Amino acid sequence: MVPKSTWFQRFLHELMPVIYGIVAAVIAIGGLVVAILIYEHRPAEASPPKQLQAPMLSASRQPSVAPKSLLSPPETIRPALPANQELPPAREVAPAPAPVPAPVEPMKVLPAPPPPPPSPPVITKAPSVPKIEWTWTPLKDDVTTLFHNVIPDLGGLPLLQYAVMLDDAEWIGELLSRGADPNEQTPAGDTMLCHAVRLSATNSVRALVHGGADVTKYGLENQLPLALASLRRGTDIYRALLTAGADANTRFIAPVSKELLDRVTIKDLKNALSDDRGVTPLIACAARGDVEGAAELLRWGAKPDRCTTRYHRYPINFAATQGYLFLMRIILGRQPESEPQILVTIDLSRQRAWVTKEGQIIDTCSVSTGREGYNTPAGRYVITDKHRSWTSTLYHVAMPYFMRLNCSAIGLHSGYVTGRPASHGCIRLPYDKAKKFFGLCNVGDEVQIVY
Repeated sequence: MVPKSTWFQRFLHELMPVIYGIVAAVIAIGGLVVAILIYEHRPAEASPPKQLQAPMLSASRQPSVAPKSLLSPPETIRPALPANQELPPAREVAPAPAPVPAPVEPMKVLPAPPPPPPSPPVITKAPSVPKIEWTWTPLKDDVTTLFHNVIPDLGGLPLLQYAVMLDDAEWIGELLSRGADPNEQTPAGDTMLCHAVRLSATNSVRALVHGGADVTKYGLENQLPLALASLRRGTDIYRALLTAGADANTRFIAPVSKELLDRVTIKDLKNALSDDRGVTPLIACAARGDVEGAAELLRWGAKPDRCTTRYHRYPINFAATQGYLFLMRIILGRQPESEPQILVTIDLSRQRAWVTKEGQIIDTCSVSTGREGYNTPAGRYVITDKHRSWTSTLYHVAMPYFMRLNCSAIGLHSGYVTGRPASHGCIRLPYDKAKKFFGLCNVGDEVQIVY
């Protein structure tokens, strides 16, 4: 049997942890209760007194009417006290002295002005804006056709002149068919035909001539269209003007304007236009070396024997001055497609001459050429004229069977032959050979003088 004290000690020993847990729980619960009490009894934020809360609530409900409590607030607001405690007596406050009002002058009342008579009301009507209905129109014509038909003027130039500048024959035809005048003048005072010739616009010249342009009407420089055309290359323009009735033997009108002379680059032709008179289109082509133009003019009746009226120079003279052999042959009547069969060669060093036909020598002889101081110039020439009996105008001596070279003062003729240079520049031949050469050679055949 265990002693009682020992059993009690064991019981206490086993019960102590439980007791400690209960004590700890009680302490924790107590602390939590204390914290809650402290939180509930904390000082609250100052809130307006109950006397003001009701007016504020009513003011919030009826904002359009001011509450009486706000219009006349209580004189003093004291904090609420316990029921058994008496309020301390209110301290008397001396009233503030009333401000002494400043003397106010009585206002002068002016009589009111009479009201203005009522004006009748002005009724303004808004302007009516026409309503434009836009509709889509597809492009039916070509852009070029639309441009030609719709645009009436460009840059202040007549529409016909603009078409001439573009060398658009189709457009010119359309304008003429719509009533445009082919003889309309440009703003500068030129005719459309002369303007087209000056621009070398072949298609425009054809279209204007076909539309009835007058080829005998003078242009800006007081010159005819064919005369202006002869200063430029273009056989098609020559042909169009000549077909329309232009005179192939027309002449430049003197005096020739400075603007026209400035466009002439051949000095010989420029001098003839400024100092001479009666220059023809064939002369102009001959001076410029225009073989095709000269041939076209000759086909239409241009006369090579039509010379200038002051110095009497012929087309062949202008071509010879420039050394245009082929052109000289055409002016002399040789066909452009033909080649000379006869060629005369003069050898200055050997003092001999021979004639070849189609490359074969058919005759030869000794000659006498120009002596020192009158040397015969070497080069290639054309026989421009032939004279069976000729007397020199410089030395007044007979020159039988004379054949002139390039319209110059030298030529081939019968004379005294020594086998060495002895003449004043001509080529002397024995009489029988001069006669034979004269029969073999024709005007337009070529002669070459070599060393």
